[in-house]
Amino acid sequence: MTFPMDGQPCHFRTTLAIRLGAAIFFLLMFLQTARAADSEISLASDGTDSPAYRRAIKEGLAEYAALHFEEARSLFRRAHEINPNARTFRGLGMTSFELRDYVAAVRNLSAALKDSRKPLSPEQRKSTQDLLDRSRMLVDVYSLTVSPRNARVLMDGREPELDADGTLLLGVGLHNLEVSASGMTMRSLPINVRGGERKELSVTLERAFSSSEQPSDALRVRQGKQAKPATTEVSNKAATIWLLAGGGAALLSVGSGIYWAMQESQLHSCSHPADPSRPCDVESTLKTQRNFGIGATVVTGAAALTMGLVGILSWHSAPPDTKKHSTLDCTMGPLGITCGGVF
Repeated sequence: MTFPMDGQPCHFRTTLAIRLGAAIFFLLMFLQTARAADSEISLASDGTDSPAYRRAIKEGLAEYAALHFEEARSLFRRAHEINPNARTFRGLGMTSFELRDYVAAVRNLSAALKDSRKPLSPEQRKSTQDLLDRSRMLVDVYSLTVSPRNARVLMDGREPELDADGTLLLGVGLHNLEVSASGMTMRSLPINVRGGERKELSVTLERAFSSSEQPSDALRVRQGKQAKPATTEVSNKAATIWLLAGGGAALLSVGSGIYWAMQESQLHSCSHPADPSRPCDVESTLKTQRNFGIGATVVTGAAALTMGLVGILSWHSAPPDTKKHSTLDCTMGPLGITCGGVF
């Protein structure tokens, strides 16, 4: 290790120089921040303002320069209560942005651009508009609709503050929406805000069931009331199918009968020819066709009759009511017939 003429090590002098340089750098940054805060917010009051307003502005600027944004916003809010104007709105919006309260930043910065009291300079309006655009990218706008309309709405456990157009602003992050009403089931919905979006949110509450009427019981009652009509509908469909099948069989029977009659007529002509010198050589074939027609007519006719009876008997039929069901049993004994039943 090498020592200089004064007896101090080189690395000691280097470390001391670095520390002095860092201290000078942070001091210059602080002074620059203080000057930037004063020129950026520019809330300087004129001679007509009250001493309380001027004091709140001065202290607020000092806190903002020291990066104490919570204290600065409190002091700017005090000045705003004394003399609200575009520049106090701007100070509230800028401190809210630094505190990540982006909803308040959007509202205050928007008001600063609209307020005509102590209006902003062109440079201030430009920087305010730029910061407002950044803030809007960090909030979502919701059009909230609830049913019933008198339902109570809580956002993160508090009543939400709606804008003039009825929309709801939410900053980035997770939120919880609760909607409740008397006699209705409360709904709780988690909302994840990503920022820069406009959405519609609709919440409909359902009637709350009492302890003596559970949803399953109510559903069972509705199903019981619809049981008989549903069974009757199924039975009527089956009866309709039987009747249609019987009609089709009847048409086949009629066709078979016509075919049978035609073959019978041809067989008669063959058996009694007009010219005896020309005998009929297809008599056997005609008999077979006639017999087939007779058989088809009988079979299809019986099928049509059977299907029609089944359809008529099953029309509007329903299973017997168990509550009105009765039975009668009879037995043969040595002294006669004994009958007993349940009615």
